[in-house]
Parts: sequence; C-alpha cells; structure tokens
Amino acid sequence: MKMIAPAADENLKRLLSLRALSVSGQLIAVFVAVFYLDMLLPVETLLYILGALLAWSVFSLWLFKKSHNYTADSFFLQLLVDVISLTAVLYFTGGATNPFAWFLLVPHSVASTLLTRHHVWLMALFTSLAYTLLVFYYQPLQHLDHHMEMGAGGHFKDHVMGMWIGFVLATILLAHFVAGMAESLRKRNELLLEMKEQIFRDERIVALGTLATGAAHELGTPLGTMDIVLHELVLDVKDSSDEAMKSKLAIMQGQIKRCKKVLLGITESVTVDQYDSGQLMAVDEYIKVVISQWRISHLDVELHENVDSLGPAPSLVSDMALTQALINILDNAAQASPAYVAINLAWSNKDIVIEVIDRGPGMSETQLAKLGSDLMSSKEQGLGIGTYLSEASIERMGGTIQWRNGVERGVCVSIKLPLKI
Repeated sequence: MKMIAPAADENLKRLLSLRALSVSGQLIAVFVAVFYLDMLLPVETLLYILGALLAWSVFSLWLFKKSHNYTADSFFLQLLVDVISLTAVLYFTGGATNPFAWFLLVPHSVASTLLTRHHVWLMALFTSLAYTLLVFYYQPLQHLDHHMEMGAGGHFKDHVMGMWIGFVLATILLAHFVAGMAESLRKRNELLLEMKEQIFRDERIVALGTLATGAAHELGTPLGTMDIVLHELVLDVKDSSDEAMKSKLAIMQGQIKRCKKVLLGITESVTVDQYDSGQLMAVDEYIKVVISQWRISHLDVELHENVDSLGPAPSLVSDMALTQALINILDNAAQASPAYVAINLAWSNKDIVIEVIDRGPGMSETQLAKLGSDLMSSKEQGLGIGTYLSEASIERMGGTIQWRNGVERGVCVSIKLPLKI
C-alpha cells in the first residue's frame, strides 16, 4: 500500500526530526547520568547503537530522495527500527526500571495515528514484547562510588510490574481507539476530496452546457441555410448521371440533419424538466437504435455487432445523455479504425456491459489515464470534450467506463451500467 506522496514526504521528515531529537536527548541523558549522577554505563556500546541509528536515518533519507516510492510498510519498518534501538539502549540502562522506558509508546503512538490497523496491532505486539523483555532482562543501573544497584527488587518490583501492566494496557487502548479515530479521519478526508472533485466536474459540465446552448442558438441559422442550398443542389443534379455527386450530396444532407437533430436536443434539454427523460426499452433494442443514429454519418465503417448473453434482455431508459455518450465513443473508434469497429453487448442479473473495440494504433498509458478526467484528446485537433462528457454521463447513471489498450492493437472501451432493481 502506497502512501500519498506529499504525506509520505512530510511524515518521513517529521519522523526523522523526532528521531534526531530523541537521539540528542538520549546522548544528553547518558552524559548527565555518567558525569553528574555518577552512574556506571557502557558509554561506548550506547554510542555505537545511537550512531548506527543515525546512519540508518541518513541512508533512509537518501533512499527516499532517490526513489520517491515510500509505502506504509516502509514507514512501519522505520518505526520498528526505532523500537529496536530504544530497546537496546534501555537494556544497558536499567530496562523497565529506567524512568524513560515509557518512550517505547512514542513509535506506537505514531503508528496509531498514521498507519492502518494491521500495522498498528503489529506495533502494539512488538512494543509490548520489547517492554516485557526489559522487565526481566536488563543490566541494572550502578553508581561509581558504591555497588548498590537500582534493580527491580523488594517493593519496587511490584511497582515495575504495575508499570508493565499499565504499558500493555496503554498500547491496546492506543491501537483500538486512536487508530480507529485516525482511520475515520482518513476516510472523511477521502470522502471530502471525492466530493470536491465531483463539484468541480459538475461546474465544468454546467459551463460546457452553457457554451453548448449558446453554440446551438448561433449555429441554427447557418445550418438551415446550408440545408436549403443542399436541397436545391440535389434538385439540380436529380436528372444528372453523376452518381458520385449524388452520393456526396446525400452524405452532406445526412450530416446536416444529424447536426440539426443534435442542436434540437440541446435546446430541448434546456426547456424540459428532465434531460434524461425517455422510454423504457430492452437494452438490445436500445443499442440498435443508437447504432442506426450513428450509421447516418458512418455508412462506410465496418461495424461488427455481438450479443454474448442468453435469456431475455433487461430494460433501461433510453437516456439522451447515454445515447450521445455511446455515439461519441463509436465516433472515436471509427476515426481510429474505419475498417473495423466492434460493439459487444452482455448482461447479467446485476449489470449491463457494453464494449466498443477498434483496431487503431492504440494510446499510451498516460493518455489512457487522463481520458475522461481531463479535457484532452489523442487527436491533433481534438479537445477531449466527448470523452469527458461521456464519462460524466455514465457515472451520473451509477455506471463506470474504462479505456484500455487491446491485446494486440487498438483500444477497448468498457461500459458497465447497473440494473435498477
């Protein structure tokens, strides 16, 4: 599981800062205990432990700057190194009798705040095990001027056992409550981020709708003029033997009719209450209607239709937005591969799956990742508005759309629509 890059960067910096502060505090405590409190400590061994921890910190920082691939498991490993190094220091400085033994809770607190419950409970297990070992195995603190040891003997033994019980209970409470609250905060932040993205997308769609309505109003008159002129040209060549000219004029008339129909749909969508209002029809019949509308301007494209499911076809509402989305996707496939376009239809008791496949040159992984989320296109003069609106329309119906490269070549667009039960 990868952590978000900016969060991983900040968390690592904070952890390394906390570690540097901890090492500095331990060095000060060692020198105070030796030179001021006259304690007998293995200073050389302690310096080796703290030096190794600093070297590990420098290596970790270098590795992160080189790869920028920091995961939750890696962060957990950093905290585990802190537990091991602190346990080693405490072993040579009195174990659980050391007044700073509770510092083992710090890595566990960090894990409870930043990591998943799986990591938190593992950290609780490791810290509890480390503290338990320090209760029974350690080198007692000794003074230089006498041989009295600060060990867990007499009534102080009961005090140390009570500290041990309190430490274990504290790790369990941190793992359960703090980790739960941190997980709830992370989920809330993720939900807020999704809502912000949805609001931003809705605002862009509203802006595009406003522009489309204005364009429909402005284009109505020139399209009407072109329709009249084309009709007169058709009459002029009616008795002519030039079949190629007649075919070209017929194609132009079909294109203009399609444009006028689209503009009429945009205008009606502003004046009616329900843009997605339509009739209930079987999904296979609906796909045939969509293909017939698309065929008007793509008579020369080789389209292969396939239905993979058996049994009665489920019904859906002939949504105008869904129709336009499917036509946009078929248009893109036809432009990439005029010689071959396939549309596959399948359904189950839960959803409907529509796939549009072409045999074009395909797209790069970067382009595929941006399709539908950014106003970009693989075509030189395209803006990507069609794919953007297609994804927005399908997601509004509760469905999903995915673009991926084919096994050999081309692009496969997979649309999944849930059945309303």
